[in-house]
Amino acid sequence: MPTFIHSTTSVVHLLAVLLALVAGTAVVASRKGTRLHRHLGRVYVGSMCVVLLTAFRIYVLFGRFGIVHWGAVGSVAALLIGTGAVVLRPGNSAWLRWHYLGMGASVTGLYAALIVESTYRFFPPAYFWWSTLGPTAAIFLAGGLLLRRYFPGQAA
Repeated sequence: MPTFIHSTTSVVHLLAVLLALVAGTAVVASRKGTRLHRHLGRVYVGSMCVVLLTAFRIYVLFGRFGIVHWGAVGSVAALLIGTGAVVLRPGNSAWLRWHYLGMGASVTGLYAALIVESTYRFFPPAYFWWSTLGPTAAIFLAGGLLLRRYFPGQAA
């Protein structure tokens, strides 16, 4: 049986991930621009900050900075793009597009990370390409298609 809890950092990371998954899904499903959307977005961003800070302190899998950490670097970039667009909104007429792309990539990456974390722990390494990378690629493809489909200012 795989072990998920290795330290206090792991517990905090897991709880923040669960909160980010709930808040991120609710943000995606909610009507955009409402007070609820903004509140859930703040919860998502706050929980993702905790997720990312703790992710860089967990080295159980490789014992060093590994491929999962590079995914976290990408997630930091997506979150900065998405939140930075809102912060810099007054001087940026394309802020909504940047916000949409950054936050959409962040939530897509969170779902992909869930698949990676879930599959590589339960399947033998021989099945890694099929059990982990295949479903993860499918998540990124679906996320990319949805982001393209609903891109702000684009006819559907």
